[in-house]
Amino acid sequence: MALLENIQNSSVTRAYRQGWLAWLGAHKAAFELAQDGVGKLINSREQLVEELVEKGEAVEVKAQELAQGNIEKVRSFVEPRFTDISEKVSAASNKVFKRATAEMTEESSSVADLSNEIAKLAKTVSALSRKVNAAAKPVAKKAAPKATAAKKTVAKIAAPKTAAAESDADVKSAA
Repeated sequence: MALLENIQNSSVTRAYRQGWLAWLGAHKAAFELAQDGVGKLINSREQLVEELVEKGEAVEVKAQELAQGNIEKVRSFVEPRFTDISEKVSAASNKVFKRATAEMTEESSSVADLSNEIAKLAKTVSALSRKVNAAAKPVAKKAAPKATAAKKTVAKIAAPKTAAAESDADVKSAA
């Protein structure tokens, strides 16, 4: 133990211990300063925010006062011009509407004229078709007897073949 007491009492150990305690004390002092600074900052921040809010409210009041005066000036400047422009636009739209209505009336009358003309042409086509059909009927009656004769000839030629085919079928079935 004597060795341990010698180490603890040595000047090197005392210097090391004093350095370590100084370092620890410095940190404690810095922590206390930081705590005080934060406390002051929080208090001053609240005070600073309150001051800024008061200044902002004052600016808002002044801006509203200025805006009220300017709104009346702007309104007196804009309203006559707006009224003038709206009257011009209304007059122009009335002109456009009248023109469009006139054009549509003209177009609908020309469409009606064309429809009447188409109806007349349809009647003419119908009458001509009847005349063509009436003229074609006598020709068709004359051609009909020839077709009947041709059918009879084909039937005569087909009949012997049919009889021969039947006799072949009978022979096959007997076998």
